Amino acid sequence: MSEIAVRVNPVVGARNGFFFAAHCALLAVVFVGFGRTFYLRAFFDTGPLPAQLYVHGAILTLWFSFAVVQAWLIRSRQLRRHRRVGYAAATYAAAVVVSGMVVNSHLAATLASPADAENIIVWGNYLTLLMFALFVGLGVLLRKRAEAHKRLMLLASVAIVGPALGRFPLWPIFAGGLDAARNYAIGGLLLLLASLIVYDIATRRRPHPATWLGAIAIFVGLAVSVALGVTGIGFVILQRLFHGA
Repeated sequence: MSEIAVRVNPVVGARNGFFFAAHCALLAVVFVGFGRTFYLRAFFDTGPLPAQLYVHGAILTLWFSFAVVQAWLIRSRQLRRHRRVGYAAATYAAAVVVSGMVVNSHLAATLASPADAENIIVWGNYLTLLMFALFVGLGVLLRKRAEAHKRLMLLASVAIVGPALGRFPLWPIFAGGLDAARNYAIGGLLLLLASLIVYDIATRRRPHPATWLGAIAIFVGLAVSVALGVTGIGFVILQRLFHGA
């Protein structure tokens, strides 16, 4: 038995290592994306920031940090601590959703025309928050099915990292300027999801159901948000919700 354990452990460790690296990469994306406008804003002329955005930024930072800690605990085989932290993280996910809804609703209430580009952003934010809540909820329900659980929790973080990716062009090193923000957000999501699919194929010869269903859900959400924003239907809905018009 000991000989078998020696042979299996490195494989298990390598597999868990991918998810640890993925969560670290997501945290790095958040730090880079929001570096100029949040973490390092004291060094840049970015103007005042509403208090709600400070709270929102702090809540999201803690979520992505939570995810790194959880992945590290699994990698180091501290399963009991992982479960204890997991209960707190699952509860904390509600704060992520509430904070995101508050900030996004403030933006939605300022929209003045169906031609505003922010229509797509607002609906994208609403639907990615829905995806986040769905993935976390399923991750909690399937917590005893490790392969599904760790993919769902990774997909939850991937679902809400788009705004950070979209801010990469704020740094001069990234080409395209703000007009390329949507391309960076969509391209970054494609790259993140592709890395998970490639990992699945390399380790199990085919994508895990949680992987391909999650990827489909994320991009259906993005497609719906674009459709609502471009057609003006989303603007009409928001006007009725926030202004009764």
